[in-house]
Amino acid sequence: MKNKTKRSNEVKKFLILTIILGCWITAIKAQEKDISEIKSGVHWLDSKGERINAHGGCVIFHQGIYYWYGEEKVKGLSEKEHADGGIHCYASKNLVDWHDQGMILNLDRQDTLSDLSFDCNQDRPKVVYNSTTKKFVLFFKLYLRRMGHAVAYVGVAVSDSPSGPFEYQHKFLGANSPNGTGDFAMFKDDNGDLYHLTVRKPDKAFVIGKMREDYLLPEGLYQVGDGITKNTEAPALFKKDGLYHMLSSGSTGWAPNAARYFTSQSLYGPWEYHGNPCKGINPYNELGPDKTYGGQSTYVVKVEGLKDAYIAFFDINKPDHPYDNLYIWLPINFINDRISITWKDSWNLDYFKKQ
Repeated sequence: MKNKTKRSNEVKKFLILTIILGCWITAIKAQEKDISEIKSGVHWLDSKGERINAHGGCVIFHQGIYYWYGEEKVKGLSEKEHADGGIHCYASKNLVDWHDQGMILNLDRQDTLSDLSFDCNQDRPKVVYNSTTKKFVLFFKLYLRRMGHAVAYVGVAVSDSPSGPFEYQHKFLGANSPNGTGDFAMFKDDNGDLYHLTVRKPDKAFVIGKMREDYLLPEGLYQVGDGITKNTEAPALFKKDGLYHMLSSGSTGWAPNAARYFTSQSLYGPWEYHGNPCKGINPYNELGPDKTYGGQSTYVVKVEGLKDAYIAFFDINKPDHPYDNLYIWLPINFINDRISITWKDSWNLDYFKKQ
């Protein structure tokens, strides 16, 4: 009788452990499935469960790893209260599971005479690798402390490593204008030449300038982009089959507006306007194409190893509490060499394999 009871207890324990193990495996699989999904318009967490804090930025691919750079927003501060804390970096092998690499460039809360004083504004960081100098070069829009927004510089920092730290080098006024430039893209062409594409202050013309071979300063004069509408901001470029594609926005401050889409055979133009490529509705704020889902374009990344796979990035800006800014990443579709972007609540990279 005792042996039967003992065996019965052992069977019960075995069954309980089997059920627990089964639940654990199911939970792990569910978690893995959830991690693989890209969900726009919600807060994203890194591999440690902390909120990803990298706004207005870019993603580059280097030696098998993607690096995501963006503005660190200080919790509890508004944009008027100088919420910028510096530039944050995350790394991933699959564009969905992100590991915190820490701050690569901090604003200085001690030296009020520094260009990077805590109460400056440091926006829309972009990183490019220079294969000649073997340096990673970081660019960002820089408004100096207590100088307002009439004059905007481009800040430059460099590093030997994609995960930093980056060392601040200098600032420059782009577009051959004493007022500098606003939102910009740094586009590296197939031959390694780098271009600064940006809106010029104060007339809001869209201009293009080639950078020096070391990428640290403009090489010469900028040219107006033939065919690009005035007041075009937030440029995000990529090149496919010899054709340049540019996703951008209008100019309405922090308020969202309709996306703009241009193509050209040359960076300097003529550019052809194709209207708004966005479709669908963001269910979290019920905003559609006329407001770009509540966001603004920031970057387009190519997915390595997959044919014609590109992701369009938008940021939902909340100037009163920018720590709560949100990300939108959506797959780009091609129809007769023109792009189309449709809202998706959830998707993964397998989407490109089905196209």
